[in-house]
Amino acid sequence: MLLPFHRRSRGFTLIELLVVIAIIAILIGLLLPAVQKVREAAARMKCQNNLKQLGIAMHAYHDANDRLPPGGTGSNTNSPNTARVGMTGNIGYTVYILPFIEQDNVFKQASMTAAYNAAPNTAINTVKINTYFCPSGQVEDSTFVTGKTIHYQGVMGPRGTNAASGTAYTTAGAATHGPVSRHGILGPNSAVKLSGGIVDGTSNTLMIGEISFHNAACYRPWTRGWDGNAMGVAKNVVNPINSTPYNGSNNFNDVSFGSPHTNGCNFLMGDGSVRFLNQNVAMANYLAAASRDGGESISLN
Repeated sequence: MLLPFHRRSRGFTLIELLVVIAIIAILIGLLLPAVQKVREAAARMKCQNNLKQLGIAMHAYHDANDRLPPGGTGSNTNSPNTARVGMTGNIGYTVYILPFIEQDNVFKQASMTAAYNAAPNTAINTVKINTYFCPSGQVEDSTFVTGKTIHYQGVMGPRGTNAASGTAYTTAGAATHGPVSRHGILGPNSAVKLSGGIVDGTSNTLMIGEISFHNAACYRPWTRGWDGNAMGVAKNVVNPINSTPYNGSNNFNDVSFGSPHTNGCNFLMGDGSVRFLNQNVAMANYLAAASRDGGESISLN
């Protein structure tokens, strides 16, 4: 009697196993860029939403106070504007808008007349305000004074001369960290009104921009305003996007806006809209958009 024949199954050979591993590696290699692109798109959208929330807060502050908040207050002798009564501490715009981003409890702990690094403000320096962070940003903590930092800086205005229009922008407060522009929406001790104060048009003028690239080196506590001739939460527009970090010496006020987003960064306009500016935008147009009263015609496309 013949017994039934049982064919013995064999396992994978080494070559077959290597081929399978190679195919899997190729598939992973093809999928990773797509996954990363989706993640970055989501992060960029979240960043734009943060700026949109800041725009709503800035306009709500204006409705309540008939002016926008100062870029930062401070009373040192080189201040280009006079600090208003009740705002003598070196505090950033970021503190004034807290009640309008659902952070009223934090706001109630703050003092508008104390320094950002003095009590009671030292207690809120360590509080992370999620709206102030870009998801793609790699730095959260200040390396100088204990506390969380911010990725959204006010635009103090353009500095230098616009090569296209010939406009020479005026500055003030020249000192250790560089002068500050007199032409932006959020300067030291500023009090800009939406009506009449932004003559170039709110939809054409930059109000807040992103500084979240990891080597910017200008990160300070999110509460810091105009302090020792340096603006903690606002910067001039003088260098191209993504080009210039803090050199540790005299360009603190001129650190370029920029981000880890591909080819540019996000900006909040004066009307509350959000735009992504390409890092190769024409410098003349970039300078003009940073000015609220230059009278230049611009295109940010």
